[in-house]
Formats: sequence, C-alpha cells, structure tokens
Amino acid sequence: MLNFNLGKKTMPTIYYNVGSFFDVPTANIITGARGESIMNGGVNRIAALCGSGNNFKTTITHFFMLSAANTVFATAKTAMTTYDTEVNITLDRLDYMASKFRYVPENPVIDAGVWTVNDKSMVSANEWAMGINKYAKAKASDKGSMIEYTAFKDPYTKEPLKALLPTFVEVDSLSEFEGEASIDMMDGNLEDSSTNTFAMKQGMFKHKFLSQLPRIAGSSNTVFLLTAHIGQKIDMATGPAKYKQPSKQLQYLKAGDTIKGVTNKFNYLVNGGSYFAHTATKLVNQGTKLPEYPLREYTNDPVELNVVKLTQLRSKNGVSGYTLEVLISQYDGVLLELSQFHYIKASDRYGLIGTAQNYELVLRPGVKLSRTVVRDKIDADPLLAKAVQFTSDLLQLHTHHRHLKKVDLLCTPEELYNDIKSLGYDWDVLLATRSWHTPDQYSDKVPPFLSIVDLLKMRKGLYHPYWMKEKPCPKKKN
Repeated sequence: MLNFNLGKKTMPTIYYNVGSFFDVPTANIITGARGESIMNGGVNRIAALCGSGNNFKTTITHFFMLSAANTVFATAKTAMTTYDTEVNITLDRLDYMASKFRYVPENPVIDAGVWTVNDKSMVSANEWAMGINKYAKAKASDKGSMIEYTAFKDPYTKEPLKALLPTFVEVDSLSEFEGEASIDMMDGNLEDSSTNTFAMKQGMFKHKFLSQLPRIAGSSNTVFLLTAHIGQKIDMATGPAKYKQPSKQLQYLKAGDTIKGVTNKFNYLVNGGSYFAHTATKLVNQGTKLPEYPLREYTNDPVELNVVKLTQLRSKNGVSGYTLEVLISQYDGVLLELSQFHYIKASDRYGLIGTAQNYELVLRPGVKLSRTVVRDKIDADPLLAKAVQFTSDLLQLHTHHRHLKKVDLLCTPEELYNDIKSLGYDWDVLLATRSWHTPDQYSDKVPPFLSIVDLLKMRKGLYHPYWMKEKPCPKKKN
C-alpha cells in the first residue's frame, strides 16, 4: 500500500490559562505527565473580543493577554506586542495593569521592553503586519525558541512535548485597522469620486490580514487577541424587503447586531474563543448607592465597580452561548476572584454558609465575611481567594462538564471539604497551590499544581498530588 503520510503530524494544541473562571467552561481536561488533571483552556491562536463602546473590551483583552503571559513568564520567557488603532493607549496605565501579575516583569512597557506598543500614527497597519509576518517566519525556524512543555506529552513519542515559546499579539481594534492604500486614498479631496471605493479597499486589506492569521499563529505559536466594535446593521431595504426579520451574523448575537468593519472571515477564522462584552452597568448596592463590594480605598466612589456580561459567541474548544458576569474596577481592571465570588453568591449562595449578611465559605471555614469586607479579605488572604476559586470551579464543572457526574466525581462543596479532610489532608496546604499550567510545570519556582479535578479525584482515592511525598493518615471516625 502507498504511504499516506503526507507531511508532519499534527501536535496537541496548548491553550494558555487566563484564570479558571474563563478556562473551565471550554477546557479539555487532560492528564499531565505526573498524573495531574490540567484544564487546557484559555486563549490560543486567534481569540477575539467584540462589543459596543464602554463595555471594557480593551480592559478584558489586556487581562487575557497579561494573565496568559504571566503563566509563561513564571518559568520561561515570552514577549507581548500591541497595535493600537485608536491611538488612545496610556503606557503608564499598561504598566500599572501588568503590576497585578506576579511573574510579568516590572514595568514591562516602559522599562523591561517585553511589551511593545505601536499605534497607527507611527506605523501603518500594513507595515506593522509585515513586521509580524517577518518575525513569525524567523521564530518558526529558530531552534532556540523551542522548549519543553513538561506537563504535556508528545502523543507519538510519549516524551515531553516540544514546541515554540508562545508570544502574544493584540490588535485593538480590528474595526479601525487601516492599510496604506486606503489611507492614501483619503489624503486628498474627500468628495472626489476616487474615494468611493475606500470601504472596499479597507475591507480587502483586513480580509487578507485575517486570511494569513491561522498560518502565522500556528507556525510560530503566536497568540493573536483581536478586538472589534459591535453595532446595528443599517437597513437600506425598501418595499416588502423592509419588513423582513433582520438576520443574525452569529448565532449568539442579537438579530440586527453586526461586528463592524472586520469582513466575514472574522466570524469563522477566530479559533481561540470569541467573546461578546455587553450590558456594562455600575454594580452598586441598592440601599447605599455605593459599590456592592466596596474596597476600603474606594468606598465612596459610586462608579468604581462595574459588571459586564461576557458571552462566548463561538468556541472551537468547548461550548458556546454561555454568559459570565465579569466584575471590573475602573482603577484595577478585571477582578478575577471577586467575579468568582459574585458568581457563587448569585447562584443560590453556592458553597456559602451562614446568614444573608454574615457568612463564610465552606472551603475556608472560620473566615467571617460580609458584603462590605469580602473584597478586602480576598485581597489580603490568598487562601481565601483560592477557596473562592475552587468553589467557583466546582460549580462550573457541574454546569459545563457534567460528564464527570457519570464517573461519580462531582459532589457538593460540603462533601468535598469534609471527605478531603477525613483523608488527613491539610486544607491550608491544598489552598496554597496554583491551578494554571506553565512550561516547566514541575519547577520549584512556582507553587505546586492542584486543580479542582485533582481534588475530586483525591476525594475518591484516585489521585495523590505528585508533590506530596507521603499520603496522609486518614482521620479516625468517632
């Protein structure tokens, strides 16, 4: 028989974690080299975030990139670049947002030079895109950019997976991405008939740019994060056609909504997650008219805390159509742990015990909480923040990974806490862990790894953390 091996074999796709709140819904659960359960979710290849103005899409995109890069910086090197088409980025603001991430170098934009920022006033989109393409080609052939991802196995050799270091690219926004030809067209008399094909030329440029991205991203292990504007489609129909129901551009967009200025390739070439940020509102307490979850520093600022609905429009790695409520500070950006807390509290107080005013987490008993102190306490207590994350993760597993119920892994927070404790494990030790993977997964530079699925397997006696030398002694029942 003729050899049907036509070329190189496809390797596993690594998704870079951005926070389990965003990772769990669409993650594939894979087994790491030492038996750990990894949520392979987050961002990869081409991810996008669209929305109308004032819905924090740029803030969320910066969070995604910084969070993903942070997991790489923990044990390896990477780089980030942003192309600002709206010419409104503040460098000091970017450095401040980056300071929230432990492993991202200090002042990555201004001092460290690991996050480069360009805008269209200094370099055209065409010139910038050619630079990205040139870099990607060089990186794809650079043996020095290859590293081992120690938690992932090569499915063909069973050795640690070797792949290129990831790098991260933002385009904010693609709606205003302009090629030189369309710019030159508008330099003269705007009423001249020669400018009538402006939109066509601009659309063709974006069409070509998007067409290249899957190849560039895949060959060089570059993660592209794109933003775009959402608006209403202008209906120019007359006669009977005027009364026809407006079509949907994507299944989970409202009828009549359209993603502006991106061409239809945006709808199907995005393969690393496509989100719609919408319905941003101030999150205030109806009694005090101040933030629902005040921070001591901003207690009297009624516009400091906001909630944005984030709908997954299209995912190649899992379910689509679900919506998360993301809490965002005007000053500090995305508040991951507070978003997770808000999620469990809004879900019939899942994993919380006590009264409506005073309560505590099942997974962190003894830490007294209330609406007005929870934010400060999450910031001050890493173990509490981790308990919030595990509780949120467990609830999301019940919603998005119900196949785990078929193998009898899912349980309640109370069952998880009590059964793990009865096995002799110390919850303070288990909470001092991370749930995101990193290139050198087993490095002593980072906290030990433990995911919510690891905990569920430990409860059933199916797993013991690789970083614990001995199994604890089960506690005797009275």
